[in-house]
Amino acid sequence: MSKARLLAPWVGEDPTKSAIYHCVSRIVGRAFLLRREEKEQFVRYMRMYEEFCGVRVLSYCIMTNHFHILVEIPPKCDQSLSDSMLIDRLSKLYSKDHVAMVSEQLGLLAKAKHAQGRLAHQDLRESYTKRMWDLGLFMKTLKQRFSSWYNKKHGRRGTLWESRYKSVLVENGLAARAMSAYIDLNPVRAGIAKDPKNYRWCGYGEAVAGGQLARNGILRVLSELESDTDKDGWSGARDLRKYDWRKESKRYRLILFEDGASFSESTAELQSSRKKRKGFSESDVEKEQAREGQLSIAEIASCKSRYFVEGAVLGSRQWVNDVIEGIKGDYLSPERKGKSSKPQGALKKSGLWSLRKLTGD
Repeated sequence: MSKARLLAPWVGEDPTKSAIYHCVSRIVGRAFLLRREEKEQFVRYMRMYEEFCGVRVLSYCIMTNHFHILVEIPPKCDQSLSDSMLIDRLSKLYSKDHVAMVSEQLGLLAKAKHAQGRLAHQDLRESYTKRMWDLGLFMKTLKQRFSSWYNKKHGRRGTLWESRYKSVLVENGLAARAMSAYIDLNPVRAGIAKDPKNYRWCGYGEAVAGGQLARNGILRVLSELESDTDKDGWSGARDLRKYDWRKESKRYRLILFEDGASFSESTAELQSSRKKRKGFSESDVEKEQAREGQLSIAEIASCKSRYFVEGAVLGSRQWVNDVIEGIKGDYLSPERKGKSSKPQGALKKSGLWSLRKLTGD
């Protein structure tokens, strides 16, 4: 039996705080089925449901047998979503005739003076808004819609995805930047692109090509805004306008390429070289002292993928502990409850801590 999805403890309780998640899903059998056309279609659906569900994709990468999405989920704001705004969102998914019908019904019911009419108006709205501002429904709808398209196109039947998607709750700030870099560097680590800007199916590639949504995602990661939501959902997006993309894109590119040469070596070669090293040279020590032991984001992104894919929570020590204290349900094994989190492996010097020991499936 699969375990319940871990959501931020403040979901449903803090009306001003959003949550960031790294989601990963693989093709069944890990087959290499996603080619150019499939990747293009997946991104189109992703952007479509991003707008309809009222979430924000901060970064993403579509590979040939899996995908990564770093997505921010705002608190529910259905009460402040006007009928006209709802109709605008429906137009992203439904036909003109269907949208016109819903618009007419909402208009008539909104004028009703009796309680039954007002209740019908609310029920009609909720039949659509219940699918918004929700991580699970965003991912489920996206994967199902793409599966239907893929199977129809290729004359295929059955499930397309290997299993439920994995998700990691990510802290705003350093952890989010590290995760974003990790995602954008996927094609580089896979050896299919020398520069992530040349891979069009990742957030950075789309941003360099001029995609405003992708640029907003990167700016959001770099800005570290404490609160980016308001009564109309993403009014905080206006705050991103004060950031100069040309300037910030240089900063993000440096993050991606800092110590990027480490990706040119295979994992086996790196492990072999470490085994042979008996101690640090004087120059190594001086270099480490000069940067005060601070790992670069690229170095963090080169950590073993389990911290970014198979974990449950990634952030600062205090933030991870706060999440642990606020977790409801049987997410943690009995021996894990009440215990402080511990830094994992190569993350120790970075200031990032990871919660990984959960109950089994």
